[in-house]
Amino acid sequence: MKRFVLILVLLFGVQALYAQRFRDQYPQTEVSVSYSFYPRLAAEDFLSAHFDAITGSSSPYSPGYRGSQIHCVGLLTGEVAFKLRKWFTVGVQLAGANFWADPAQGGGRISGTAVYLLPNVRFTYIRSEVFNMYSGIGLGLGVLSGFSADKSAFAGIGGADIEPAIQAVPVGIQFGRTIYGIAEVSVGTMNVGLRAGIGYRF
Repeated sequence: MKRFVLILVLLFGVQALYAQRFRDQYPQTEVSVSYSFYPRLAAEDFLSAHFDAITGSSSPYSPGYRGSQIHCVGLLTGEVAFKLRKWFTVGVQLAGANFWADPAQGGGRISGTAVYLLPNVRFTYIRSEVFNMYSGIGLGLGVLSGFSADKSAFAGIGGADIEPAIQAVPVGIQFGRTIYGIAEVSVGTMNVGLRAGIGYRF
């Protein structure tokens, strides 16, 4: 019995040593999916582009105006990231949100889609095996389909508008080992507020 217990202890020790060596090898790959509130800037552009049809008025101060007439389920984001050092990670995010509204005077539903491609970097300043705290920033592009062309910083392409996108993460945390949770405070073009999700590290 003692020999069996000793063998188990040795096996667990070897496994723990191997796992530690694996965690210290770079680069590591992280794949995650997350959810956040709707992109407010895109929502305002959508409303501005279709204001007359959505509200039945040309004035935002008219009794017919209600911001709740625009609907969006939120922003869904997928990310692939590469942890190059304990403190430095590069990645790219692909995010999308759909907007829709029913015209005040009836007719077909109005809809629009915002898609963002955002390369980003993260700097980790608190790190343990099960907890990381970091800040980050990303710069990329947003493609807005169903929006007015004059709301874009660049000329429309194929009926869609293209505009620059920037997103900052003042504070973000990851908790877990191979499978981990994500919680961020995020500010920028894509959203202002909280982002939460789940990821897998290998």
